[in-house]
Amino acid sequence: MLLKDVEKVHKQKMKFIGFSTKASLNEDIQFNIVKNLREQILTQLPLIKNRLNDSIFLIQVYEEEEWTPDTPYTHMVAVEVKDFSVVPNAMITHTIPNGEFLVFKHRGPEENIDSTYIAMNEWLEENNYVAPRLFDIEQWEDLTAMNNHDHIIKIYIPL
Repeated sequence: MLLKDVEKVHKQKMKFIGFSTKASLNEDIQFNIVKNLREQILTQLPLIKNRLNDSIFLIQVYEEEEWTPDTPYTHMVAVEVKDFSVVPNAMITHTIPNGEFLVFKHRGPEENIDSTYIAMNEWLEENNYVAPRLFDIEQWEDLTAMNNHDHIIKIYIPL
């Protein structure tokens, strides 16, 4: 469920270390791609010494073509770090430049987040934020609560 309190924030440059793959939404649903990336990052957390916090992030990078559930895009599950001084083997780095973001909040189990994205996209269109989106970011603060009805996932949309 999309919560009504949308806020605009400025974020400084964010650096991430994690795992990445390219797949469509339908492939993710069929093969649990994001879930598998999340499990991978959890096993490697002790090796990432320069984390800024305990949150796990899903960064979704879209191609410039029109998006459909069958269009492949990049899924990254990562943690935010101070710097890239220590990058464990087989992990990738990714930087998001500083900028303005709208922050939406999904309340409820992660499995219901599709309805939040639909409502969020409608809100963006109604409020004249119609430029193509090159990426978005989900912030998962507590993975143990992902299936709770009061769990909050923050979704950052770049402006």
